Amino acid sequence: MNKLLRETLIGVILGDAHIRKTGLNKAFISFEQSSKKADYLNFLHELIKKEGLPLTFARSAKAREDETVRTYSREYLRYNTQNSYLYFRTQSIEELRPLAYMFLNEAGEKQIPKNIAEELTHRSLAFWIMDDGQQVKKGGVTLCTDSFDLE
Repeated sequence: MNKLLRETLIGVILGDAHIRKTGLNKAFISFEQSSKKADYLNFLHELIKKEGLPLTFARSAKAREDETVRTYSREYLRYNTQNSYLYFRTQSIEELRPLAYMFLNEAGEKQIPKNIAEELTHRSLAFWIMDDGQQVKKGGVTLCTDSFDLE
């Protein structure tokens, strides 16, 4: 895996992307964003595809045979809203297994790696911000870390 792809994947896994182990030697990554961030997700999709990670095909009746980005809606009962999302994922491959070991605990839950200081680069931080950051009105950026515990 080249440096650009590794740094990108570290950033998006720290954000909203999900990595999962499959079988003994493989893992896959799924990418999901609100349709409000369609430009970003499509950019990410093209980058991942260009860097050579194999993608799975969309599984919907309306999908073209070569489509790998899927659109779906989800209802939030708490807010009584219907939101639209874009989603794609990689195939399950051996090349992603080291990232799964880095980011998943024994129970398969996402965690921040103990060596994140060694792994975090300007590029991975930029992708983390694009993936799951918010601009602060008074200046600066907030990284959404709600899904991580303090430990």
